[in-house]
Amino acid sequence: MRNTEYERQLTELFTETARAHHEAFAATDGKDPEWPIWYAEYLQQPISEILQNEFLKSNLIYCMMSADFEYAARETDVPWQKFYSDHFVEHFAPAETPSEDSLALYYSPTCPFCQNVIRTTDQLGIDIEMRNIDENENYRDELISVRDRATVPVMQISSADGDKRWMPESRDIINYLEKAYK
Repeated sequence: MRNTEYERQLTELFTETARAHHEAFAATDGKDPEWPIWYAEYLQQPISEILQNEFLKSNLIYCMMSADFEYAARETDVPWQKFYSDHFVEHFAPAETPSEDSLALYYSPTCPFCQNVIRTTDQLGIDIEMRNIDENENYRDELISVRDRATVPVMQISSADGDKRWMPESRDIINYLEKAYK
């Protein structure tokens, strides 16, 4: 399945979930300070099926909060459902053809999270282009232009058909690599 199909399915799922949540909290006009818990319970099975990745409720709560913080920080005009679907695809969608993908890791040598990713790539014997943002300003600028910040590690996954995907968060990168390249 292509990333655009994952994005479409997830956007529809988030839209459906928002409607169900609003109905469940009609008495408060949809206001629910504990919304990530409700969403995680509602989404656990369908999102696991779509992304072919087993999600714990606690992981989904964390992911929903992470997407929400990112959405607020970017102040974008993109509907939240689309933004969240992009966020989940970026972090969790399986590789279509990992053997044909080219990988690049944006990193800083002093970052312990980056070192965890580098250790994993070494253990798995993965060929990955290393892009040190401290040594090369162009790499830092490129990262900022696509992610709105220079936080590392971030892995760029370029598929054979030219699609590019940017995966932040060391834990997500390591999980992806271990699943796709073991």
